[in-house]
Amino acid sequence: MPDDDPRRPGRRLLLAGTGTVLLGALTGCGIRLEDDAPRLPLVPTRRPLPAQDLLVALTRDTALLAARADALGDDLGTELATLHRRQVTVLRTTLLRAGVPASALDPAASPSPSPTPSSAADPRRLRDDLAAEESAAAQAGPSFAAAPAALLPTLAALHAQRVAAAALLGDPATVPGVPPGGDGAAAVADALGRACYLLEVAAARAEGARRDRAVVTLGVLRGLRDDATRPDQPPPALGYPLPFAVRTGADVDRLAARATADARTALGAALADVVASDPATGLAAGARWLGAVEVEVHRWGGALVPFPGLA
Repeated sequence: MPDDDPRRPGRRLLLAGTGTVLLGALTGCGIRLEDDAPRLPLVPTRRPLPAQDLLVALTRDTALLAARADALGDDLGTELATLHRRQVTVLRTTLLRAGVPASALDPAASPSPSPTPSSAADPRRLRDDLAAEESAAAQAGPSFAAAPAALLPTLAALHAQRVAAAALLGDPATVPGVPPGGDGAAAVADALGRACYLLEVAAARAEGARRDRAVVTLGVLRGLRDDATRPDQPPPALGYPLPFAVRTGADVDRLAARATADARTALGAALADVVASDPATGLAAGARWLGAVEVEVHRWGGALVPFPGLA
């Protein structure tokens, strides 16, 4: 067809068509992205994500937790507020990329009662209220079992952070559930077995308050290891190589910090397998195990993170 033929499509029209195709390919959900958009012939509408309402509410509620943590006005409150804001960023970005309207993610869309004058003036009351909210949020992990499989490890880690926050604020959360089976639980038990051995060394070579602290951490890790261990799992190794010589109190601190941080990383790596076979059970166990380890990381001077165990 000659270039000057009026029936030949113009370059702008071709480019516009290409842009429309790319938009559909990038979003993976068609041209109309609004959930309530009218259905037009041949124009697909975006299908909501599995558990989208729960994920949207989680994003809004996390922003509210950040604001309430900030109101504490102490170091822990500031740290928790920073973690929650990072969680909001990750959740919000994920949902926006999936086509959820930005307006749905506004914290104002999830009204919450304002603090009473007495609670606003009483730091202890503010702390207790936040602890109760973190504790309640920590226990909600299994309700996200229907969320997209790719998000489950992230959701387990987020709720582990809630478990740790509640404990550090003084209201430990109980996340019940039968431990899952499979390779994930076996990997968790192995990692906790190694951490227990290193804490046994730390406790044996420590004195005074340092030894008491190591004994507390050892007790927590043993409980987690026993919870994750299946009846058919091989017995743990009798010993593990030390990462460095342990002679002084500073060495003890360093060993305990290393053991708990390594356990956090190993548990995070196992999350995908933990939630794979039974998401509800895996979400509960992942939050329970990782949250408790996160508290021990903090006990030995480690920084809290928004998604424990995940990069």
